[in-house]
Amino acid sequence: MGYTAQILFFFGAIGVFNSILISLYFIFFNIPVHFSNRLFGFFLLFLSERALRSLIYFFSDTTPNAYSTFGPITFIFIGPFLFFYVISVLRKDSKTISYWKYHILFWIVIALGIHFIYPFRADPIFWKRNILVAINIQWLCYLLASIYVLFKTKEREKEKTDYFSEVRLWILCLLSGTLILWTIFFFVDLSFFIIGSITFSVLFYSFFLYFFFRKKQVSSIFQNDIKYADKKIDDNKANTLLEQLYVYMRDQKPYRNPTLKSLDVAAQLNISTHQLSQVLNDNLGKSFTSFVNEYRIEEAKRIIRDDTKYTLEAIGNESGFNSKSTFYTTFKRMVGKTPAKYKEQF
Repeated sequence: MGYTAQILFFFGAIGVFNSILISLYFIFFNIPVHFSNRLFGFFLLFLSERALRSLIYFFSDTTPNAYSTFGPITFIFIGPFLFFYVISVLRKDSKTISYWKYHILFWIVIALGIHFIYPFRADPIFWKRNILVAINIQWLCYLLASIYVLFKTKEREKEKTDYFSEVRLWILCLLSGTLILWTIFFFVDLSFFIIGSITFSVLFYSFFLYFFFRKKQVSSIFQNDIKYADKKIDDNKANTLLEQLYVYMRDQKPYRNPTLKSLDVAAQLNISTHQLSQVLNDNLGKSFTSFVNEYRIEEAKRIIRDDTKYTLEAIGNESGFNSKSTFYTTFKRMVGKTPAKYKEQF
């Protein structure tokens, strides 16, 4: 192996090796193991295996070799695990997620059937021209379905907490990177499959590690803070927290900050963001954004009543809204009329 080849192998292998280790961590060692984390681990494992296989195919001096002759049948699981991971994160209440085991079992049966009926070793050319193409198309279908879920969820969750903006950004990066890899593996000639492994390494370190080492994002995306997930907060404690929250909102007026996050408020109350969301959801039936927007709208109504010289845009800014359109939309939904109509009263 020449010097250039060694460099290519290093950059292609480093991301694959680390991603396999991290996928195993999410599957087996991330205690307590969260359901969505385990799905992500399986997706990352099979995607890493595909990048590894392309690396071995490019650098192996023996064709076929002991590893590659088994066939790329495991590629069939990349799409399904990606789709169910996205569903488990963005649509936790979806009935679809409850059937994930049967869905994966179906593809296990299909994979075993293909392996025994059309062994890769018997006719590699047939595999590459037909079965591998079909698996790539299957992967693309699941990828497009995941993208659809992402944008449908964006429409549904407009009034949820900043958790959704952080998670949507992660899922968007994940799907974008996966689409880039799919494009390479589908269109690039087999002789240049090393490009897929190197791209995988670059994307892995660019996207995954960026989020993984930022505590704020990782706590929301990979959900390690789940010790309260199945236990309702005691009513007395919840009432105490709500009283502290009301005092903080009234005295400090943090809602006037357009970039206010649930993490900021939770830090003031000395609780986790999960506990804050749980208190608001269980005791008030509200999301963090809805709770804060109520204060912002009341502030806007007060400004309109006390000083009509303000422009409506300035009123929105003073109240904590980061855009005129958001202010108008939220005001009309909560008050039943536009800010202009409300202002006419005074």
